Amino acid sequence: MTVPSLDRSTPVDWSTTPPCPFALLEHRRHLKARETPYWHSVALCRHIGIYRPNARVSTWVARVMTVEGRYIQHRLASARMGDPDAADYDEALRRAIAWFESEAVLSKAQSTRPVGRAEGLNFCPYGSVYTVGSALTEYLEWSRIARSPGSHYNNVVLINFHLCGPLLMEALEDFNARHLREIAQRVLGAHTKRARCRGSKLDPAADVVRRAKRVFNSIITVLRMAFGLAWDSGRLSSDRPLRCLHRIAVPPAARTLFLNREECRKLVSNCTPALARLVLAGLYTGCRVGELANLRVSDVGREVFGLHVAAFKLAPARFVFLPDEAMAFFLSCCEGKELGERILLSDKGKVWARQHPNLFRRAVRLSDLPTEFVFHGLRHTYASDLVRNGVPLSLVARQLGHSDTRSVSATYGHLAEQYREDQIRGKFSPLSKEFEARAKREASKLDALWADVHQGDWRSYASGLEPPSRQSRSSVRTPFEILETFGFNA
Repeated sequence: MTVPSLDRSTPVDWSTTPPCPFALLEHRRHLKARETPYWHSVALCRHIGIYRPNARVSTWVARVMTVEGRYIQHRLASARMGDPDAADYDEALRRAIAWFESEAVLSKAQSTRPVGRAEGLNFCPYGSVYTVGSALTEYLEWSRIARSPGSHYNNVVLINFHLCGPLLMEALEDFNARHLREIAQRVLGAHTKRARCRGSKLDPAADVVRRAKRVFNSIITVLRMAFGLAWDSGRLSSDRPLRCLHRIAVPPAARTLFLNREECRKLVSNCTPALARLVLAGLYTGCRVGELANLRVSDVGREVFGLHVAAFKLAPARFVFLPDEAMAFFLSCCEGKELGERILLSDKGKVWARQHPNLFRRAVRLSDLPTEFVFHGLRHTYASDLVRNGVPLSLVARQLGHSDTRSVSATYGHLAEQYREDQIRGKFSPLSKEFEARAKREASKLDALWADVHQGDWRSYASGLEPPSRQSRSSVRTPFEILETFGFNA
């Protein structure tokens, strides 16, 4: 597969780098000791920082992101007060730039550009032909007004990364399935390359392919909006470009990355006090971190024995029922607070926003848990525990805020198989005295068979069983070239 290689770099004027918050010595004195460096972005994928693990060590460091998506780090100079060889910020930045521009780094590093958020499409119209780029530019003008700032910015990033280049100069009237195949190849190629560099196992059912399909579907959604706007505005004489835009089916993936109760306790013990409360709240409710951050004292015990969870993003408001243990926890968090106050705050007394990921990764590392386990995994842990203990999928879906059981069934349905197995094995009424007696005589053999089929992996047991209702099919109108690109059997 040949994937277009695009250079998105822009020359950086190093004399105009953003001001560093710890450039002055008096500012560096107030930096608290921690295991990870304090970083400052001087350009895209280029950072300078201070490494201060304790009061005796203070070092200037630099890092760049490689094309594989990993960081490589380099020591620049000492920054310790009283050290005759210590460098100030200007000298450290000069050394960092020299390292950034060295051939050894340039051969490995990701392309760079000045720091800053993209404001629009990287496209310059040329001539009178209405192109794909023209349609996307008009769509982004509409998106800036009609969508939230965050959603609009996500559209800008998605388009600039996956749809830039020669495609933008194609006449919109000529857009067809061939262009879609080029987009699919680019998306799949980018995901495959990064996964290969990180050592992932690549096969048609791997997460890397599934993620690529989801990104491709997001691009199809954007193109539908842009082309539909062009059609409504009279820019198209035919709706053919619209009719070739079909999403590709993404088969459901069973979740196997969640924790047992011993792992949960270990994780909580390695969290900071405020993060431990946030983690416990997630494990008790299955709520998203944004929902937990918005909880107020008045939401506890409001109309039901549980929580009132306000509408969050596209999810409607709902009630989450609690066990006694969880209710005692939330009531303890409310002590001494007014009705309108937030229940869960960070260690600095601020509303949880984006402070938790680094703290959570540290707790995961200290707990010897899989490094890919993120805070959202607590939601999966909550749901998996309910399913494994026999709670109907419809009730689990209501607790999580889903409108139906399809998502829960696709994600946790294999865990329900464990409960079904336990119920059938333990509650079937005896039928034949002969074989009932034989089963008792061969109990050790049957137990060994049970242990053999389980193989000690309770998370993924029976995950290969996919009921017909969960099987995913592509649209019959999805172009064959796209199905072929993602490894579908048409």
